[in-house]
Amino acid sequence: MASATYYEILRVAANASQDEIAAAYRSLARAVHPDRNPSPDAHRQMQVLNEAYNTLRHVERRRRYDDLLAAPARPAGAASRPQARSGTAQPGARPAASGAWLSFQKRIGDDILFTIGHADNMPALLAELQRRIPPAARHYDIAQNLWRIHARHEEVLGTLFRNYAPVVQAPPPAQPRPVRPPPRRRQSPVQPAYGQGERSAWLSMALVAGAALLLYGLLFGRVILPATAQDTGDAVPAAAASAPDNAVRAPAGGAPLFEFPADCATDLLAQAPTYLREACKTVDPGADRTAVATAAPFHLTTTRVASNIRSGPDTRYPVLTTAAPGTRIQLVGYTRSRGHVWYRTNFGGWIRGDLVTDAPDHLPLVPPDQIS
Repeated sequence: MASATYYEILRVAANASQDEIAAAYRSLARAVHPDRNPSPDAHRQMQVLNEAYNTLRHVERRRRYDDLLAAPARPAGAASRPQARSGTAQPGARPAASGAWLSFQKRIGDDILFTIGHADNMPALLAELQRRIPPAARHYDIAQNLWRIHARHEEVLGTLFRNYAPVVQAPPPAQPRPVRPPPRRRQSPVQPAYGQGERSAWLSMALVAGAALLLYGLLFGRVILPATAQDTGDAVPAAAASAPDNAVRAPAGGAPLFEFPADCATDLLAQAPTYLREACKTVDPGADRTAVATAAPFHLTTTRVASNIRSGPDTRYPVLTTAAPGTRIQLVGYTRSRGHVWYRTNFGGWIRGDLVTDAPDHLPLVPPDQIS
């Protein structure tokens, strides 16, 4: 390194352009790189090549290096003279630590950032760096292998590293604080013209009265009218609520009570309510018409005008029949579907749990393979 200049290492002329220097570096790097060069000295050759290129590719570093080459040689015996204790290098003289160079260097404001690329004696270099620069003026980031030195110690770096010539970068300008516009004053609302406020009040009262009448009409149509139709049409008598177990409807004149599903095939079916006649259609002619012993009667809630009994435990199944409020029905098992409890009736239909007055806790769980 001492006998060859950076231009000689890159094999370019001293007045070569930056493009010529970059092209020469790429060409030599392909031949010298340890991945392609089996020589044991390939790593060292690549370090020397990087040192030369990192110096000549920057305009400011190259200018300082050219000034160093153009400086007159020191007289004989000058090397034996002791340097000044101030630690500053003589103008034009080669740095004392000629065996160390930087792979990255940049000056931003009052800070100098650099990375040590190579040193012939790294422990001695680090000891000299820590001795001549106080701890308050230096910082080393071990994660990024980056040194940060205060600019007032720039001369020390010039004596320790032979390619020291940092690129000066201006610090980012201080961002001015945004000026907030003054708050806008709220304008007072425009006062309505005379008589306009009274018309608005009357209009609001009319809307409220209309909404009340609409709500009353809905309640009248859903509650009062179905109850009247139930009393005069296909309603379940009050005696049905107190009939035991399967008893659903007691005809006048002391006739036998209608039992489901035992009487589905008898003449009493014609006297049964519509929803029970529909339920009998779901019973096969040869099926066992005896009610299950664990079945228990339950009243449906009166919060619904009608309660659907479906062929399966889900609203996606078709409706088998619709039961009126107050109907007594027998439940023989339960299952869960999409967050709801469904009860199975003694004739095979399913009713949702929120339609019965009490939630039975003694019924068995219906296995999935028995759910139609």
